[in-house]
Amino acid sequence: MPKPGPRQRGYDNAHDRERAKWRPKVEAGLVDCARCKRPIEPGRPWDLGHNDDRSAWTGPEHASCNRRAGALVANALRATGVRTSRKW
Repeated sequence: MPKPGPRQRGYDNAHDRERAKWRPKVEAGLVDCARCKRPIEPGRPWDLGHNDDRSAWTGPEHASCNRRAGALVANALRATGVRTSRKW
């Protein structure tokens, strides 16, 4: 089964606009990762981070920092038997 795309995971036009707003600064190497506080190097993959309940964006993050944090949350929930509403 193919992985769900960005729209199926809840990323909408507002997310696209916020990411587009940050793109020039990230591509110029002017932004630090909102999670680890290290610089995001131009040309490196990055994600637009958000808080756990997705009510606010935290800013650009290294893709690895963002996805590691998501995996830690999902794994902790699975370990306690809690199921998320999303189908991964």
